[in-house]
Amino acid sequence: MKKISKLFGFLLVFLMLTSIFYVKADSKTYVYLGGDSIGIKMETGVYVVGKYQVQTKEGKVSPWKHTNVEIGDRIESINGIKIENNQQLQSFLQNRSQQELKLQLVRKNEKIQTSILPIENTNHEQSIGLYIRDQVLGIGTLTFITKDAKFGSLGHGVYDNKTLLETLSGNLYYSTVQTIKKSEVGTAGEKRASINTQKIGKIIKNDITGLYGKIDTINRSKQEIEVAHQDEIELGKAQLYTVVENQQIVAYDVEVVSIQAQTKKDVKGIKIKITDPYLIQKTGGIVQGMSGSPIVQNGKLIGAVSHVTVENPIYGYAMHIEWMIQESTKLE
Repeated sequence: MKKISKLFGFLLVFLMLTSIFYVKADSKTYVYLGGDSIGIKMETGVYVVGKYQVQTKEGKVSPWKHTNVEIGDRIESINGIKIENNQQLQSFLQNRSQQELKLQLVRKNEKIQTSILPIENTNHEQSIGLYIRDQVLGIGTLTFITKDAKFGSLGHGVYDNKTLLETLSGNLYYSTVQTIKKSEVGTAGEKRASINTQKIGKIIKNDITGLYGKIDTINRSKQEIEVAHQDEIELGKAQLYTVVENQQIVAYDVEVVSIQAQTKKDVKGIKIKITDPYLIQKTGGIVQGMSGSPIVQNGKLIGAVSHVTVENPIYGYAMHIEWMIQESTKLE
């Protein structure tokens, strides 16, 4: 099997399913509250995530050494043929022994041309010495769904090497939390969950504020909740909705300890502290997979969990929910 391997980026994503919104006569916005544990599967295109030396009979060789290939590049085509996944790339290599390949790369929206010569390794396979990732798998928390079946989730974008990944296609699933690895000072814990097989929605957009798309079927039995504006958020008690066992959504006590007024979208608008004794005992604080968990204060949805403070995991950050609502309305 080739050493050009598919690296599944298990981004333990914190996804939140957004609520369904509609505008009432008083112009207030309402959504169905999320909190569900979800799984994501995204086909990202063929990305270079690493380089290695190819072991040959004559020793180790670096096929990429004199090319313009960089980690984070997306391979768009080879010899003019579009490449969409790692399997296609491997088949292409094995059928073209020792021929120089012309690569078209995409780097930060710029198209770049370069050439690379495959090398035969000790297993008699052709290799270009690049680790490839073409899919992202992960779990997170669902935040809200709109009246026209749009959802928002995660509370932050999906990145690779600090580059926001393009979302070519992807699907949303429910997931079942099986165990929790607790957070400790210096180490973020994680939800360990299985992704269910039945698709519940389609991912359309990967933005710095989260993942967005369209849900297949709206669960109208979910709680309907008003969306708060930034100026309605206050210091003090709030509740975080998330799953830490199976698929059961539970509200846990948190405290809003600081608020950052913002005029443009950003993922750190609210700082929170976990105060619920059970949640601290169960998770040690905020864990990976909790991102996107909706935060409610005074009966209104105010934000979504985006980051944990690793130095002290009972603290973390949330995004002002208005940024996610705005992004969901941009979907066609």
